[in-house]
Amino acid sequence: MAVYHNFEFVNERNDCMIAKINIEDIFLDYVIEQQAYEVDRLYNLIPSINPSYVKEPYRSKVPSDKGLNYCGISVINHYSFDYLKKIFLEWIDVLEELDNEYYYPYLVNLNEDELAEISFEEMKELKEAFFVKSEALKKLNTCMHYLEIMNSADIVIYYYGI
Repeated sequence: MAVYHNFEFVNERNDCMIAKINIEDIFLDYVIEQQAYEVDRLYNLIPSINPSYVKEPYRSKVPSDKGLNYCGISVINHYSFDYLKKIFLEWIDVLEELDNEYYYPYLVNLNEDELAEISFEEMKELKEAFFVKSEALKKLNTCMHYLEIMNSADIVIYYYGI
């Protein structure tokens, strides 16, 4: 079963959701691995608002926190869109360097001898965790598109960690 981090683009003034885009946790693990990111760098760069401590509306609030809650909710408004764009562009660059369309994190480091020893059932289990490069690229490009065309003070992004 896949675990996701969700980005919900919301027009706060009109109280309507524009889009909900989920990013696989396996992909974020891959980014951390490929970029030698510290988890702190991945999650603590973006100025954000913690909805547990700050009341709505969020569109006009200057973010007082840094980072995305890995297992909770964070709000990103127009003050932080440039930071989020940079992160998404880094993730796109990482994906474009991936040679394979499918990435299986539990198989990638196994050599041929180790792969030969795996039973069909074990292989099936190991292949349950994966992400698809083209789908992840599409999601990230969609996020970038929304950030570009909706760079408005009325737009906020609710980030839901796993």
